[in-house]
Amino acid sequence: MKTYVFTNRVYPPVAGATGELLKELAEGLAAAGARVLVVTSRESKNETAGRETINGVEVIRVGTVRFTRASHWLRALSYAGLYPQFAWQVWKQGAVDAVVSMTDPPLQLAFVTLASFRAKKKIHWAQDLYPELAEELRVIPRNSLVARILRAVSMWALAKQNKIVVLGRCMRERLVGRGIDEQKIEVIPNWTSVSEASETESASVRERLGWSGKFIALYSGNLGLAHDFETLVGAARRLDSGDIELVFAGEGPRLDEVRRLTAGLPCVSFLPAQPKQTLSAFLAAADVHLVTMRAELEGLVVPSKAYGVIASRKPLIYVGPAGSEIARAIDETGAGTAVRNGDAEALVSALRKEFANKSDSQASGGGGKLSLAIPLSRWCDILK
Repeated sequence: MKTYVFTNRVYPPVAGATGELLKELAEGLAAAGARVLVVTSRESKNETAGRETINGVEVIRVGTVRFTRASHWLRALSYAGLYPQFAWQVWKQGAVDAVVSMTDPPLQLAFVTLASFRAKKKIHWAQDLYPELAEELRVIPRNSLVARILRAVSMWALAKQNKIVVLGRCMRERLVGRGIDEQKIEVIPNWTSVSEASETESASVRERLGWSGKFIALYSGNLGLAHDFETLVGAARRLDSGDIELVFAGEGPRLDEVRRLTAGLPCVSFLPAQPKQTLSAFLAAADVHLVTMRAELEGLVVPSKAYGVIASRKPLIYVGPAGSEIARAIDETGAGTAVRNGDAEALVSALRKEFANKSDSQASGGGGKLSLAIPLSRWCDILK
């Protein structure tokens, strides 16, 4: 029996997109006959540090200072408590078949790489690229001494990996530009558990939220530092006819800023983050979806919630750089419309086009040629 160890800060029931992805992959591998261990954190008062088995996956939770986005220093303190504990748990597993480090907390792969010297394979599953992401988000000064040290540590750890899994071609190009051997990089886009909801389910959501008779352009998810809201706000200020309503559903560090920038605009409204169990129907209730990414983050992140939108079979408008994986996928499959950052007029035109399509009963959503299922066979090939 093969034994695989994964490390990530979050794992259900702790909320987080990377934890959900890991859960689905880990349970798929366990069902296929592998022994799968996940080293993760205890972040809730209702959780206890220790070991448990969930759907065939052995989950090892370690204690830490509770994670918070209140300040960079408190977040760093939470991370600092995880690094040695992750490394210790990985080291205790001995000569396993593969150790897979993820990107949360940032640069954990350095500690996990040190601890996994007896593993037959070391694999890094990169959801983001650090320290460049921290530099672009101004968490650390660009090209500072700290940034250069972290980049050197990152390069050392990445060079030690047998495989590096990235989310898109843009991320692969970033790593190749750093000097990483292209042969060890595998592109596996994230997938989605969102399914297509029935018309009855989506109609029920529209009635409950007061959306009946309205055209809803929905931004659903984290209002984070990596996302472009300036273009959305610019478009909202141009939507003066009242036929399109822009809805933001979620939480995040830029929520208050977006509220302030859109204050007094009648076409903008806000909702809290929606629970996972009703997410499919909620996404299906919108008429068009908005996904954004800041231009300077091309190749550092991939807004994978776009795949959930595509799975809902509703139109997608993506605001982001043309070289990003989502823009390329849209161009290749026709699964949506891509708009450049800062082009609010083009965004308004795309919204009005979707509004006209709905009025003419022309559905423009759909998954195109994109695969939205768990790529279990590809992961099995990488791990073996």
